[in-house]
Parts: sequence; C-alpha cells; structure tokens
Amino acid sequence: MAQQNLTDFLTGWISIHLNKGLPVDPAQHLSAYGIDSIRAILLAEDTLHLFGFEWPPYLFFEDLSIAELAEEGKKMMNRE
Repeated sequence: MAQQNLTDFLTGWISIHLNKGLPVDPAQHLSAYGIDSIRAILLAEDTLHLFGFEWPPYLFFEDLSIAELAEEGKKMMNRE
C-alpha cells in the first residue's frame, strides 16, 4: 500500500472521510470538501503511516488544489 499514488490516496481519503464516498475532483481545494482541524490531523497521521513523511496539518488549509497538495507531498517524500 505504501506504493500507492499520493494523489489517488488523497482523493480516496477525502471521498471516504469528507465526501460521503462520492468522487473527488483533484482540481478542487481541500477546503471545498469541508476539511477541519481534527480531520487534517487524521489525514496527516494516515499519510505518515502509509507514505513515511510528515505533512504539517496547516498545509491542508493553504490555497492549494488537491493535485497541488499531492505534488507538495511528493517533494516532502523525496527530502526524507
């Protein structure tokens, strides 16, 4: 599962935890799906567990699309 694509992971996680199992558009901002601070922490923990890098939860509230967020995550993976 650690080999899972980060964008696929994010869209799947958001679908399950924030969008009632409905499809997620990676071009949308995470805020469009109603992320809150508790779910941001859960998402950061799940990402750390699966991908081995730590995402600062505040990043989920920045002006980034889900696809851009995944790109930022890939950069962090390459640094660690």
